[in-house]
Amino acid sequence: MRNPRILALLSLALACGEEAPGTGGTATAATEVPQAPGSRVEVATIAATATRLDIRLPGEIAGSRDALLGAPSGGFVERVYVADGAILSQGAPIAAINAAMFTAQRDQAAAQAKMAEAELKRVKQLGDLASEQQLLGAQTQHDVAQASLRLAQLQASRASIRAPFDGVLTQIDLEVGEVVNPGQPVARLVTLDPIHVTVSVADKDISLLKPGMDVMVTADAVPGVFPGKVHSVDLAANLETRTFIAKVEVPNPDRMLLPGMIAGVALAMEMGSEAIVIPQDWIITRREGVGVFVEQEGVARWRPIRPGALVHDQVVIQEGLAAGDKVVFIGHRALADGDPLIVSRTANCCENGRVSY
Repeated sequence: MRNPRILALLSLALACGEEAPGTGGTATAATEVPQAPGSRVEVATIAATATRLDIRLPGEIAGSRDALLGAPSGGFVERVYVADGAILSQGAPIAAINAAMFTAQRDQAAAQAKMAEAELKRVKQLGDLASEQQLLGAQTQHDVAQASLRLAQLQASRASIRAPFDGVLTQIDLEVGEVVNPGQPVARLVTLDPIHVTVSVADKDISLLKPGMDVMVTADAVPGVFPGKVHSVDLAANLETRTFIAKVEVPNPDRMLLPGMIAGVALAMEMGSEAIVIPQDWIITRREGVGVFVEQEGVARWRPIRPGALVHDQVVIQEGLAAGDKVVFIGHRALADGDPLIVSRTANCCENGRVSY
């Protein structure tokens, strides 16, 4: 039976690379583990294909014109000419508020202006018999009377609430005999043909929207698809949401689309048969610019590119890549120019910015 202590001494000697007593041989030297010959990556072979970029944005329907109407001076409601749902032309009367009083004030101011004008004419006819003070007084009274007349005419014109544009009266909150406060909103006038769809656009998509572009609009509450055009695009982002507001104009002759409905706006852009589109996260930003790594004969090579339109997470490449290039898209962020590569998988790029195996 072997002594355990002797066996332990033999194991220690073998670990230290010494010759074990009584074995008649030498210990095997430790060998180093070989390093991998390169970085393990996945690449995608670029192909130019017919590409269409689709944008779908949620929005809210609003009238192309929408106004809350009221009487600037307020007062007694004398007449209400229309009811909810009335279709009005520009200038059509809606209600009269304190119209009788302001009309009387206008007539009084007109009489005073007429009298002041006659007095000025009389003084001027005196010629040298009228003193300079008399002439100045008559002229001042005339000017004051004319200004009072203009003020009274303005107040009288605003005593009647009228439609400032063509539209539908969607709300009126007035009863004859009540008294309203100055500037209190009492009616709402909305233009329903055309309507506007307001959408919030992220900064990466805003460059694609241009006034006049064709779009398609849908609404959950109304069946069908409605063609429209981009009406306007804000040039500054909302400071709270960091998004840009765009408005789409849609003809609505049947008034099926109503303010407050939720809508979807779809925009399709044909990029042509030679367009190259890659996912945005393939692109690397450096001090010298932006680019990608391509695989060439088993080595990573830096390739500067010029990106174009950005849609969601897809980028149209204008310069720098061509059909047949093999772009590194997995493991690319840890590479440097000239690094050896081990390609574990090769994919094809791209259909709407997506690879396929």
